[in-house]
Amino acid sequence: MSNAASTPDASQFSLLLPQLSLPDADNAEEEYAYSLGIQAYIYGFPWIYNAQLRWLWASEAGKHFSEKHGLPDLYAPINTFHHAAVLATPAAQTGGAPNTDTLYSTAWLDIAEDPIVISVPAVTDRYFVIEMVCMDADNFAYVGTYATGTEAGNYLIAPHHWNGTVPDGVADILPRSRTDTVFLLGRTGVNNSSTAEVQAANEVQQQYLLTPLADWPNAPTPYKKPVMIPWGVDYNHTAGAWHTMNESMTQNPPGLPPGINQQQLLNLFATINIGPNQHVEQQSEAARIGLQRAAKDGLDLLKKFSKSRGKTVNNWTYPPQDVGRAGQHSDFITRAAVQSLSGICANDPDEAVYINTSIDSKGNELNGSNCYRMTFSAGNFPPFNADMHGFWSVTLYNSTYNLCPGSSNYSINGYYPEFSTTDAEGGITIVIQSDKPDTLPAGSYWLQSPSDESFFLILRVYVPGPTVSFTQTYSPPAIIVES
Repeated sequence: MSNAASTPDASQFSLLLPQLSLPDADNAEEEYAYSLGIQAYIYGFPWIYNAQLRWLWASEAGKHFSEKHGLPDLYAPINTFHHAAVLATPAAQTGGAPNTDTLYSTAWLDIAEDPIVISVPAVTDRYFVIEMVCMDADNFAYVGTYATGTEAGNYLIAPHHWNGTVPDGVADILPRSRTDTVFLLGRTGVNNSSTAEVQAANEVQQQYLLTPLADWPNAPTPYKKPVMIPWGVDYNHTAGAWHTMNESMTQNPPGLPPGINQQQLLNLFATINIGPNQHVEQQSEAARIGLQRAAKDGLDLLKKFSKSRGKTVNNWTYPPQDVGRAGQHSDFITRAAVQSLSGICANDPDEAVYINTSIDSKGNELNGSNCYRMTFSAGNFPPFNADMHGFWSVTLYNSTYNLCPGSSNYSINGYYPEFSTTDAEGGITIVIQSDKPDTLPAGSYWLQSPSDESFFLILRVYVPGPTVSFTQTYSPPAIIVES
């Protein structure tokens, strides 16, 4: 499909391939395309998802589509930040299990022809980080409290093929990006829930600046190139997904330096016309049927792995230790399921670790029809580096990776003064149930679960201690069922 600046009509979002009747189950060509297609879908899912998000968030047509269909407005042109002015709430049902601890800043960059200079202010009173992600959903660099310190700075973001002159005042210390498209996800800490504190974090956000190197140090030139239009904005579209993947990989090929070489794997996927410069419509009818099945079952597989991939401790699941850059370890199921599907991207463990559970202490699935409690004893709070403004939080999500609609008690933040009161022994208890408790003793706090629905919890630890980030031996409290 050709790119265009106008909003696509419905025909452009229809399935690329017709819904075909299934042939006999023993059709070898179909089964080969299906079996290899499952692996290709797992490998290539980030190119589907990121192409959709880039169009929705960074094109005028995507902005209009979002407005028409009631999607959140995260629009900012390429090479420009969008800053969320408020913390995530249940009003935004965007998926991705958003945190409610920091203000998000997002940007899509095109560095194919010119690097970008990112400027950040001195940030000494709060946690902040700007994660830099390739089109494959793997991180390649960071700027922030932990990675580069609290001083103001200007840093070069450049592609692997760039080798130009860096001007004075710009630090060329970040690793090169493997892809010409880069996604930035900034998180600016909010130290309490007051309006004044949120505004203070907003002021920090507004000082994150992006300038093409050719314009530096003057005002940036507006980006004018069209943004690739995906074949649909829902990755459940089984046929259009393959076309989006192919076109997206053509623009941002996998396996380029300084990453690991993946050419042999790409050669294998090319046998079913999947990958850079491939055309899935050239496959036979039987193979296309196999690929449509593979896209459906591949997505189902990613959903299953998204909350269960990793090391289990006390029924809580740590992400694999290669999370954040799993693809650079050939761990493509973690890259697709944990990094991309669950959260668009994922932090490196040294920066932050997200531990999740959907299981109670008896091994049953968490459900809003029950009442639960979890207790952090005085000696068992999550370890973090307080000197770098690290902290922890527990947030509750429904099965769609969203904060529960209508809830006002969906997160406990250990950094906030309103959650600082402890019980007589110095611990705290979190009561988890759908109805508000009649009374709560000192040191107890309420998380509201959805009525009669499944849910899960994420324990986030920012700038974690080594028992969380490295050995994964810290044991979060069990979720005890009370009814």
